Amino acid sequence: MQNAKHGRKVILTAALLLLFAGGLTAGYLYLSQGTKQQTQKPTAAQVEQEVQGSTVLKIYYPVNGYLQMEERVITPMILTREDAARATVQAYLRGPAGMLDPAIPPDVNLLGTYFSSDGVLFIDLSDAFRRNFQGDALTEYLLLRGLYESILSNVSGIKDVRLLIEGKEIETVGGHMLANVPLGQELIINTPQAGATNSPGAMGISNSPQTTGVANGTLGK
Repeated sequence: MQNAKHGRKVILTAALLLLFAGGLTAGYLYLSQGTKQQTQKPTAAQVEQEVQGSTVLKIYYPVNGYLQMEERVITPMILTREDAARATVQAYLRGPAGMLDPAIPPDVNLLGTYFSSDGVLFIDLSDAFRRNFQGDALTEYLLLRGLYESILSNVSGIKDVRLLIEGKEIETVGGHMLANVPLGQELIINTPQAGATNSPGAMGISNSPQTTGVANGTLGK
């Protein structure tokens, strides 16, 4: 009788040990699987989704007698051409990364951007764009051409660009080129001659991009 009781205790103890060991094994497998899922590399679709959350703008800045293209990364992603126009002009007015370029007048504010029914973009700037401009005919040409090229590179469906100052047309920014006509038209008619400057690359465009990151839609260098 005593031996039978002892045998049942041994069997019960063994069963409890087996249950305990099984619980430990199940817990280990569960935790291991969870850790594996946490440390898994993102899938290609996840990476693509993150990349699609931003927009890369190509901005053409007047630098040392020619246009230098730099990239600006805008987050969140730009969805409309109205947003693209505003972001492009704001990035342009901030100037090239790492330097203060007198070709772009300081303290200029973007007052608005408007699209006409025939595909012309009107850019309304504060008077500082005209008042603070300093430079010769080439400087003025590159200032306007850089703005024009930047818009055409980033905003779809644009036929031309018109410039406004404080909501009104002005005859000129610096006295060398007309500003009360479409920029594309004026830039073609009044392209400076290559010999008008001592810089051999004056009329060229550098496409070696410098990429600058921007967070939460706030443009910066």
